[in-house]
Amino acid sequence: MLAFGTDYPVEPVTPFRGLYAAVTRANEAGTKTYFPKDALTREQALYAYTQGAAYAEFAEKRKGKLTPGYDADVIVLDRNLLTVAAPEILKTQVKATMVAGKMVYADGDAAAAR
Repeated sequence: MLAFGTDYPVEPVTPFRGLYAAVTRANEAGTKTYFPKDALTREQALYAYTQGAAYAEFAEKRKGKLTPGYDADVIVLDRNLLTVAAPEILKTQVKATMVAGKMVYADGDAAAAR
């Protein structure tokens, strides 16, 4: 089981940098690659950030996927991480956040859509 997370406070709390690195194995400028044969698919990297992270905290029976009875921790993004060009992953913005099914953050656009 592979679990991803951020290394806050050493690194900013943004999983999008880690996702980009996992799928491209490149630095953010795209000028250097590191072990490109070890790149993950986007699905594998997203799994590591969701179900893998839940497993790592012994919470896989209530977190990590959208399933009835689970906590419903959800983010809404401004782009589809499965289809955007890899450099666009780094520009991803969170539009809304739900924790345990309750809205805890919504930017202006997301708040207006509620």
